[in-house]
Amino acid sequence: MNKKTIITALFAVAAMAGQAQNQASIQGIVQPEVKTVYVFRDLSFRNPDSITVTNGRWEYRPAAIPMFQGLCIFMSDKAYKQQDLDGFAAAVNDTIPSFVDLTEGTVTGSKVSVAMNKTVKGLLACMKNNTKEEAFRIMRKAVMDNLDSMLPLVFVPMIADGLSFGDLQRIFYSGAPYADQPRMEGAKERLALLSGQYVRSIGKPFIDFAMNDTIGNEHRLSEWCGKGHYVLVDFWASWCGPCRAEMPNVSACYEKYHPKGFDIVAISFDSKKDAWLRAINNMKMPWIHLSDLAGWESIAATTYGIKSIPANILLDDEGKIVDIDLRGDVLDMRLEEIFKDK
Repeated sequence: MNKKTIITALFAVAAMAGQAQNQASIQGIVQPEVKTVYVFRDLSFRNPDSITVTNGRWEYRPAAIPMFQGLCIFMSDKAYKQQDLDGFAAAVNDTIPSFVDLTEGTVTGSKVSVAMNKTVKGLLACMKNNTKEEAFRIMRKAVMDNLDSMLPLVFVPMIADGLSFGDLQRIFYSGAPYADQPRMEGAKERLALLSGQYVRSIGKPFIDFAMNDTIGNEHRLSEWCGKGHYVLVDFWASWCGPCRAEMPNVSACYEKYHPKGFDIVAISFDSKKDAWLRAINNMKMPWIHLSDLAGWESIAATTYGIKSIPANILLDDEGKIVDIDLRGDVLDMRLEEIFKDK
């Protein structure tokens, strides 16, 4: 996600669709000297409506328009004249009242408005700093924290390609209010594609098999999986460029979460032992390594339906699958969710 994509994401916030709602009012406060608060419908900050301020207080009653076409960007006349693009607050005119404090740039009341304000502010900061990874994190958090609302309709289409299978399964839970919206079709197609790997569906128990370690001793997955720790079973090979590119991130996660109860069992699709051992040593991978040195004929490929690598499954402490194919920042974000209270 580059700077242009972040800007596109910001403007797409105002391009949402849904059913007509009876909107609640949005009230707020602003500095006492302010006479007018402007309301913008998108982040172009053009063609605003205006609200008269009385003793630092104001109220906005939006017309009944389709749900989530109701993005409101509030800014004081003072901030507008000074072109202070940090002096705003964002809300959504849904059915729950919101309160906007323009002296602090905060929003309370509607959960969706609170999330929208935080997300839009975060994305603007990412646009200034061109921090694409942080932009993804911000949008993913907004989605996963608001699955009971229409907010995922805004951001899921923009980050679907980076979401894990587990993320998509949680997003499209039974009864999700946004599931049938046209904007979600691409994400649903990705979920359907990933769902074809049925042996790795969320909630299924791991399937045990035996392989040798780096010195030729036989081990089974069950020696580590289902033993009280979260385990990432990581499918890779020394000849796989994308696998090697992932290893610094995997190593960082191992170092960060291993003391909290996180293990990795790496399953190699190598066929040459020397190359396998050399890669482990060169990339300093201090976790468990197993392989039958059978390449794509590996028992791991047939057992778990692995047709491309890198691939992985994340197992909970009971040995049940909680997520798959976690790559890049998504692996760290998922582990952070799991271990935040541990």
